[in-house]
Amino acid sequence: MSKDNDKFVLKLNNDRKGEPKTLSEEETLKQMKRGFNNQYISFEYPFLWENIKSDDEDEFTDAVLFNKNNNAIVKISTQPCLVNTVEELKELVEKDLKSKECEIQESGMDTFDKYGIWDVFYTTKEGLEVEQYSILKSNNLYSLELYTKNNRDQVVLKSFVDVIQTFKILKPSYKIDGDSYEKI
Repeated sequence: MSKDNDKFVLKLNNDRKGEPKTLSEEETLKQMKRGFNNQYISFEYPFLWENIKSDDEDEFTDAVLFNKNNNAIVKISTQPCLVNTVEELKELVEKDLKSKECEIQESGMDTFDKYGIWDVFYTTKEGLEVEQYSILKSNNLYSLELYTKNNRDQVVLKSFVDVIQTFKILKPSYKIDGDSYEKI
């Protein structure tokens, strides 16, 4: 079933006896997914999460997802980026986080499909826990951020990982020319 940008997907497997599984209404809702596509990026997210309009949205925010059951927020944004490597990005952002008195818990870099990936988990001085997953490709920085407060349960983390695993870059959002940029 599909409505505008929403795509509902439900995967049912067989039980141990090979019989089709029957799910409760709650289990069904937990497994359903919605789709997001703005012609630049696409991803799937859990049906129980709401795509909301944020008061602090800016030109770079693509989507803000809210899970009222866990008070968790996922923010997905794309912005032009003048740095060329994930190493440079990591250095700049970690310096900025430390200047804001954030405590970096974990930080790691990798590559995927020839572009750089950086994953950092930090705590703000207000106690907000943030997991930020950043992809740098063609001078476009794609950030997927999970915000929680004393609530890093496995369901929320799995939902965030599911969003990351379905995240696709369809085309660059910005063209960089020297120190300036334009939306494509």
